[in-house]
Amino acid sequence: MKFAAALSALALVHAAVAQTIQSKPFELMIQSSNKAIHGKKLLASCHEGAAIESLCVTGGDSSRYFLNTTKGSSPVKGYTTSGLLVWNLPVGNEPQADSEPMSFYVDPGTNVALPLFEPSYESQYVAFEEGTGAMVIFSYLDDTVTPPTDTKVKVLKNWYACEYNYSGYVYHTLNFVLGDATAKPQNPSCVKVQVHRKFV
Repeated sequence: MKFAAALSALALVHAAVAQTIQSKPFELMIQSSNKAIHGKKLLASCHEGAAIESLCVTGGDSSRYFLNTTKGSSPVKGYTTSGLLVWNLPVGNEPQADSEPMSFYVDPGTNVALPLFEPSYESQYVAFEEGTGAMVIFSYLDDTVTPPTDTKVKVLKNWYACEYNYSGYVYHTLNFVLGDATAKPQNPSCVKVQVHRKFV
């Protein structure tokens, strides 16, 4: 049983590596009607721990990101195929950086999830709206009905800029509010934003 599981995992890894298509580099920008983040329009990777970075809201420096996808079509017209949002972590004097996927850190005490780049098998897929470049997440789950269904895709843009405390580091970061499109953050510092990519 263990041998079969190991072979299956190896086949999945091989397939993912063989079919990965990486986009051109891009910056992530935010837009908001709220004056609290006036002039702070870019996102940059900031240190949260050993080889762990979040997306800090900044008025100046930015980081470059990539979207890793595989061949396929989007379930929603007008959007790219979902893929891994990655940041390349520089490693000392090594010529090759470590490509880290974004995942959501979720604490049971809040409905505000923190996007983190870290070495991990877990990851959160994102997609981008064609034309505007708006970053979105597709979800099929609807548990507001009984029994819960998973037959219709939803496009979620629940992005917020918040003061977030992760392991003692408190930064002004990009966050995602869990739930459907009507979900509101319980963190009072959160400001609604839209996230867009801009190729560089």
